[in-house]
Amino acid sequence: MIAAAVSAVLGMVAGAAVLSGAAFAMETHTAPEKTIRVMTWNACGNNPGCKFYDNPTGLVGTVVWHMQNHGAYADAAIIQEFCRSQAVTLEARLEAAYGYGWDVRFAPIKVKKTDTPETSPNKQCVQGRGDYGIAIAVPDENTWWEPRYLPSPTNAEWRVAMCATVDSWWVKICNAHLSYNGDDPDYGFRTQQVAAYKSFVSPSRFRVIFGGDFNLQPPAVVGYAGGGMTPIYDEFVECAQADQSSPRTGPGTFYTTKPHDNSHMVKFDYLFADPPLPHTCGRVGGGPVESSDHMPIWMTVDMPAHVTGTVTRSASGGCLLLNGYWLLDGPSDVIHEGARVTVTGRVESGDHSGCQQGTALRVETAEPA
Repeated sequence: MIAAAVSAVLGMVAGAAVLSGAAFAMETHTAPEKTIRVMTWNACGNNPGCKFYDNPTGLVGTVVWHMQNHGAYADAAIIQEFCRSQAVTLEARLEAAYGYGWDVRFAPIKVKKTDTPETSPNKQCVQGRGDYGIAIAVPDENTWWEPRYLPSPTNAEWRVAMCATVDSWWVKICNAHLSYNGDDPDYGFRTQQVAAYKSFVSPSRFRVIFGGDFNLQPPAVVGYAGGGMTPIYDEFVECAQADQSSPRTGPGTFYTTKPHDNSHMVKFDYLFADPPLPHTCGRVGGGPVESSDHMPIWMTVDMPAHVTGTVTRSASGGCLLLNGYWLLDGPSDVIHEGARVTVTGRVESGDHSGCQQGTALRVETAEPA
């Protein structure tokens, strides 16, 4: 879908779904195992102190470069400090670079002049580049997205979060850019924004990967009044953590000096996922990033298959099947012939001659659907 057409919709009232949640209702679905890499970057697209302030095309090209030049290509990206016109250009550049269709969804940050987003003006980028805000880049199968305006002070930037889904991955990807000290000197609004963003992301029927620029350091580094990032760390695992028991910290992402020096950074940028999902974390190696005052980071998540449907029995009667998978193990009180279930699992190779149908799937979780 063309980003310009999409972005016109995104000034809707806070919390209003662009597409009804009923659009998600489906009798069956099959999301095969997949490794998904998501990049987050505050691209500094409207800051006179950053390299591409006068070269928006160069900035878009740099976003694509970072998505493709740190090992495996990024499958999705969440971008902060971006302009509407750059989002349109990014979609075209990604399609040319990857060779398949992309959707780049854009949500404007507003100036909070009233109590409702639709009557408050969009903040503008410089030099006629359109609205200022955040973007999510995902494959063009995306059919649902939604902006959510977060608690923000009057006459300041009305911060926004946005989520989009990729059904074939069974994943919901979300982006947010929280207030900075100039608008929120005592961190009170950021405390509310963290809570509102978390409730927007979860609970969800999808697996989730989310993050952005939170303008907050990790709980192990700074103990903010109100808790800072703690509520999110309590429920999810952050990119820099091996698991939820790991220290709540991580390498710096925001440069505190000029010229940029990788030894003078603090962590403001985050990526989170559901804690059971295996993952790795990456950041730019070598010299400092010069194009922005933030460093891109990426999270690579190893997603098991996620399958919903009705369990059937094989023709031989020797095994249980679900959407073309032969289910190995799993709780018999949940997985039985005729049951509507959602399972996650990993494809298992080897000799499974007990069933002549389906691909063997070792069940990790199972619940009624």
